[in-house]
Amino acid sequence: MKKIKGLLIAPMLVIGASSLVSCGNKLPTREQTMKVVAECEKLTRDELFAKAAEEIKGGTLKFIGTSSRFKSAIPAFKEALAKKNPACANMTITEDSTVDGQIYTKLIGEIKAKTANGYDGALVQDGYQLQAKAINPKYFVNYIPKEWNDDPETNKQLNGNPFSLQYNMKTWMTHAKTETGKAMKIDNVWDVTAAKWKNKIQTMDPNNENVNMDWLMMLTQDKWCDVLKAAWEDPTNDAKEEVNIEKYADKGAKLKYAYSFIEGYLTNSVFNKDDGAARDNLTKQDGVGGWIVYSKIASIKETNEVSVKNITISALGDNNEDGNTATMQMKGFGGFMYKHYLQVMPYTTHPYTVCAFINFLSTTKDGYKKWANDIGDYPTMPSINVDRTKYGHGELVDGEKAGEKVFNRDASKPNVFSAFNDPKSKWWEEQGNVVIEDPAHIYNVYATVKPFIDKVINAKAK
Repeated sequence: MKKIKGLLIAPMLVIGASSLVSCGNKLPTREQTMKVVAECEKLTRDELFAKAAEEIKGGTLKFIGTSSRFKSAIPAFKEALAKKNPACANMTITEDSTVDGQIYTKLIGEIKAKTANGYDGALVQDGYQLQAKAINPKYFVNYIPKEWNDDPETNKQLNGNPFSLQYNMKTWMTHAKTETGKAMKIDNVWDVTAAKWKNKIQTMDPNNENVNMDWLMMLTQDKWCDVLKAAWEDPTNDAKEEVNIEKYADKGAKLKYAYSFIEGYLTNSVFNKDDGAARDNLTKQDGVGGWIVYSKIASIKETNEVSVKNITISALGDNNEDGNTATMQMKGFGGFMYKHYLQVMPYTTHPYTVCAFINFLSTTKDGYKKWANDIGDYPTMPSINVDRTKYGHGELVDGEKAGEKVFNRDASKPNVFSAFNDPKSKWWEEQGNVVIEDPAHIYNVYATVKPFIDKVINAKAK
């Protein structure tokens, strides 16, 4: 027996991962993988990279994600490993990506079949599917990088298990070209359930987008029921004379607020095929609102007719000059932070390397940089993000084509787009009061709440 960092582990378990499958070409067991991952959690990045470089050499790491952005980190990661072992210059990392439903089918299919040379790791989302299909059956293996765990700014309770790379955010927004339109603001979450917002909330059908479904499930958590109750009782609530909270009194003193809100929001919503379409429809109309992924407004093409100037992020208000000095402008919650999770597969033949890649993506600026420039994306390790608090400052100039505009970002120049001045994730959590995805809660209430949501949507279609 050999002792490594306080663990007594049989020698075959601490040899390079490739040796775990060398005896009769047998896959490592989940227990073996877990022990190597536990070792990796105690290693510094430098120590882990040295182990990974010796393990992978010129081989292939099989990785798949619901976001293809991870592939932008591959060249820098290979370069880092090559410094430890020159053979790593010839290593390969697969660049496979697919959607939520398919990624779980693919990964869990491999696990159940104990497929040789299957995926080593994955970037996944959708808390419900993760909990139901991977965590509860104990398929995936959780790895927490030492640098992340040692950082005082990371929230271990919220993001440690399952390990979360980042938050992506949906938020409330309004669009108005005229003064009449500007009067249609959302300064209380209950406003979107008022009659004046009927068919004026651009969003996605939760049955076609798991993120929206997960958000509605989260609203039934005691914490958010209390938030909804406080917002309901606030004088800024435009729906107080219209929505009958007692209609759902049978659900309980707290839950009646969640069920009432869910019904009102769904009834008033206009469903789009995706968030891009919801954003486009938002910008085409005056005096409408949206529940849309925040980052989608960054790809709006400025013209004489369409401009981010006409969009207000409800939580930030019209006069958000600097994300560092933002103040919460609405009652209730300012958005929903859903997550990207990084997980190790139980039969990986490259446990050191996949842990090293997860470490690189989640604790280094080079690994995270593809996400770092986007408003609405926030790493769970805040120090690796880009400061976007003055992203709306700069100059708006004429483009090459008639009617087109080009925005040249420059933090030293005046504010042009208040909607772009994105506060840091801590602001959103503490002042913006965002709902944060909790896979376990979503799973626990899904069977009860989903039929209610389906009933409301079906009634809407009639």
